[in-house]
Amino acid sequence: MLVDEVTRLFPSFLEDPVQRDFSQGTAAVAVIAPSGRIHGQIFGNDKARGRVSLGIAHRKLSQVWCTGYATGHFEELVYAGKLDEGRFGVNRPDFIGWEGGVPLELSDGTLLAAAFSGFHGVKDIEILVRAAAAVPGLSVRLNGR
Repeated sequence: MLVDEVTRLFPSFLEDPVQRDFSQGTAAVAVIAPSGRIHGQIFGNDKARGRVSLGIAHRKLSQVWCTGYATGHFEELVYAGKLDEGRFGVNRPDFIGWEGGVPLELSDGTLLAAAFSGFHGVKDIEILVRAAAAVPGLSVRLNGR
């Protein structure tokens, strides 16, 4: 349902000329369930750019899935000495650093991960937050665990 909602919202984000020019109409969203099943969508017709967007979304997604922390925030905590990245199986050379990967929580406490890539980081997060708000029983946990 989250992917469907992002798909519905995507055209409205392209109305912003800054995001339209930045993305060139190409982006990707991905969601991973606790079972490991991945759902997603690539937007746009440029397969080469779509491949890049999906690759970045996948890096964001897998980091959130392993850590339970939003991308960008996880790195801040590690570099501040508040988290040991070793316990999550994510090494510093593999940090994505860019915003756009977020942990999601179902009403029963089940954690999922989602990521979007194609817009500026703050807009990558915004589309996920707005989409999650439209899915009953789903919320975003921007500060992680």
